[in-house]
Amino acid sequence: MTRRDSGAQPNVDPVSGTSGVEANETKSPTRAGEPAPPGTFDGRARAFRERETERRSRRRERVGQLVVVAIILLGVYAIVSARPFTPTNGSGQPPPGPPIVVKFTNPVLGQVTCGAGGTAYTERLVWTNTTRPVSTGDVALRVYELFDGDVLNDRGIIPNATASNVCAGSPPNPETLAWYAVVSFPNDTVQLTYAFSPGWASVTSGDSNVPIENGTVITLVMGTSLAGRGYGFAVTGFVEGSAVTGSVAL
Repeated sequence: MTRRDSGAQPNVDPVSGTSGVEANETKSPTRAGEPAPPGTFDGRARAFRERETERRSRRRERVGQLVVVAIILLGVYAIVSARPFTPTNGSGQPPPGPPIVVKFTNPVLGQVTCGAGGTAYTERLVWTNTTRPVSTGDVALRVYELFDGDVLNDRGIIPNATASNVCAGSPPNPETLAWYAVVSFPNDTVQLTYAFSPGWASVTSGDSNVPIENGTVITLVMGTSLAGRGYGFAVTGFVEGSAVTGSVAL
């Protein structure tokens, strides 16, 4: 007697040949919002995109670092290669006589409390030597940009100094980079001031045209420090056809 198999036969898809059980066991595609399984096409594409994004981010970071380094190097170059200030005699022709060269010490940065309140920055330097004697009436003082030689105008400021205080009034306006100079001769008494517009003036009501001796101290008074910012100090002028020249980086 033949035994009938009572077990249920699986339904087979006549087209694909896949049973219902096998169809249920087939993994469903990834739904939106779910990470693709590693090793699948979607997973590899996503990993590739992430690597490309990271590579571009590193490249932008390197470019940014190079730009910063380049800016710093340009600033250092401008300061180290302090461009000498070149005076002009107005005719466009070189002066006939040999130049009169003035030497300075490196400036010393400081601060001073002003008589009317507030603080001014100072840069103190010493006139150490000159190849020919000159007087204050022969020369002008300048603060200029090392990069292109442009003169920094003092915006018409009027110096206010006494024999005991180089800033007896208010400090120069820091927003306009205004400045003036106070000149103290070797006996250490303040005698003259200088600003771009009014020129030389006597603090002690004496003569403003006097010989400049070696050892004379020139103090620049400013509302903001110009140290290390690409500026220089210069003396310029003409004596009997010879140009007076001397400069130092601030």
